[in-house]
Order: sequence, then C-alpha cells, then structure tokens
Amino acid sequence: MAETLRLFVSATNDLEPERAVIGRAVAQLPVQIGIEIRRTPVRGADYESIHELIANVDRVYFLMGQDITAPAGAEWFLAWQLERSVLPLRRLHRPTPAASDFMRMAPIRWVPFQTGEDVGRIVTLDLVRILQHPQNRYGLSLTELELLNAYGQRVNNAHASGARPLDPGGAEGGGVLLDFGHREPLDGVGLHEV
Repeated sequence: MAETLRLFVSATNDLEPERAVIGRAVAQLPVQIGIEIRRTPVRGADYESIHELIANVDRVYFLMGQDITAPAGAEWFLAWQLERSVLPLRRLHRPTPAASDFMRMAPIRWVPFQTGEDVGRIVTLDLVRILQHPQNRYGLSLTELELLNAYGQRVNNAHASGARPLDPGGAEGGGVLLDFGHREPLDGVGLHEV
C-alpha cells in the first residue's frame, strides 16, 4: 500500500511567505499522492508537541532567514536528534551574528536562495527526487514517475532560461493533500461509479 509523504516545514519568523511557497510547490506536482505538510502552530507549542510533529516525517525543510527565531531553533535540534532528513535552506543576505553562529555550527551544507521562487524550485526538485524512491514507497505508476521526471526537468529548464517561476501561495498553516488514486478506504467498502 502506498505511503503518505510527510513533510515538516520550519522557518524563521521572517520567512512565512517562503513557507507558503513550499505548499504551492507540493500542490503543483503532476501526480496525485497523499502528502501531509506539518508545522508548529503559529500560536506556538511545547517541546513534546513539536517532537510529535517531527518524529515520523520523511523530510524537514528548514528555512533560515536573517536571524534564528523560536520555535525554529527547537525544530532544528529535534529534527537532528530524531535523525530526520533535513534540507537546510538559507536566504542570501546579511545574517545576524547569532544566525551566522547557528549556521556555522550546523553539520550540513546550506542551500542558498534569494527569492521565494528559488525556494519553490529547490523544493520541487527535491520532492521529485524523494518521490522516485527505489522501493516505490509512494505507489507511483511508471507513467506517473515519467510525468514527475518530465516536470522536474521543466522546472529546472525554466529556471535556467529565466522563465516565470512558481507563484507564491499555499499551505502556510500546514495541510494534507488527498490522494484518491492510491489509497484503500480506511473503513468499509469503497464505492465507485459504474
């Protein structure tokens, strides 16, 4: 049975619009699979709640802005403690001394970006790679895998040619994209039109 792709998006307070771009990039994928996007609630959460949100995700996108802010720092340390796959992105600008120290101490190479469009492209290409899992965890058909690969190439080529990038918008508060083609009903019998 196909698995749901679970993502956690962590962003410093100045990058809420870029967080929304990730939701839009997910929604624009040319395949219909179950994808859940998580985040710490805007009103905040305690350490245990953040732990629950991150504990079983497939990928953590960490967006670093001008300064490290709460709860992004806690999310970062929990993701590493729980050995989650983290893609750290940092906006190219003058970071504060605290942000510089935070990034310097990170055990991974930061992926730079300048705009929300850059974030959308980077995340889209990352998702294309993740969804092409060798054991086909997400239940994609060969046709869907080919569509996904072609979409990734179009996004990459559009960037190289300077074409219009992805529009911002999306799941700022988290969300679940429903997958009607790869799931069995949770309870009962599925009804189909004849």
